[in-house]
Amino acid sequence: MLNSENNASRSFVSPELKEWVPAEYEAGYAARFADASESLTATHCWRVGWEDANTELFESARRNRLIAEGTEEAFTETWGTLYDIGGDARVNGIPFDEHRTESWKLGWIDVDIKLGTIGGRKR
Repeated sequence: MLNSENNASRSFVSPELKEWVPAEYEAGYAARFADASESLTATHCWRVGWEDANTELFESARRNRLIAEGTEEAFTETWGTLYDIGGDARVNGIPFDEHRTESWKLGWIDVDIKLGTIGGRKR
């Protein structure tokens, strides 16, 4: 009986994880850039948006620091993370922002192209 109970609990997925709400993601994303504190009582989508924006801020600051220190690998270390966040932003309705890092822009554009080629472009 114990084994079947473990399997049942592993297959349970919280209802909040099944439903993705782009507006909540965008609100959390914007909240972080407005210097709002993280909220553990906010919805899952809001928290993911806040965490993505927090990662972007952290990685951009780290990259700028490494460049100022003359570390050439700064771009390659942060590129993947910011590229992924740019792609996440596009999927979740965050508009293109010319003031973002180059890797963020490339991630956003890549997803935009993919959405366009599969006919799933959001406007």
